[in-house]
Amino acid sequence: MSLYIFDKDGTLVTKKSGGDPPIPNSVEEQVPLPGVTEKCRELKEAGHTLAIASNQGGVAFGYLKDREAGALMQHAADLIGAEGWSMCVHHPKGTVAAYAIECPRRKPAPGMLLDLMRRLRFMPANTIYVGDMESDRQAAEAAGVQFVWAADFFGWEEEA
Repeated sequence: MSLYIFDKDGTLVTKKSGGDPPIPNSVEEQVPLPGVTEKCRELKEAGHTLAIASNQGGVAFGYLKDREAGALMQHAADLIGAEGWSMCVHHPKGTVAAYAIECPRRKPAPGMLLDLMRRLRFMPANTIYVGDMESDRQAAEAAGVQFVWAADFFGWEEEA
């Protein structure tokens, strides 16, 4: 069995009303992307473990509080049946001083992935990270795990 770690925004969920950026700031705005819940249910039924690792830099810019970001993470985890999640609320250019730092957990650094593998007791060889950004791919590489683009994983068609 494997550990599947997913990015959250743009990989698992989007903002109900769309918008730019399409990142939800409340549980009411957060909806799963097409095919996500079905694919994750199949993975769970096959005996795999699911988790989420997500930068939540909006906290560092004051768009939401850390507890609100945590509620969004838990909501996404509940949507897919994840057994754990990890988030980084830091951003080196943030406007909230307490969170405006470089952090070894913030992707593209591997900290969140390493944390989840340690907590859920999986080795890199049995871990797959699914994401939608280059920083996700770089985090997977830094953690020594396989990476799959979300569009490929969930079978989304490329927009023309």
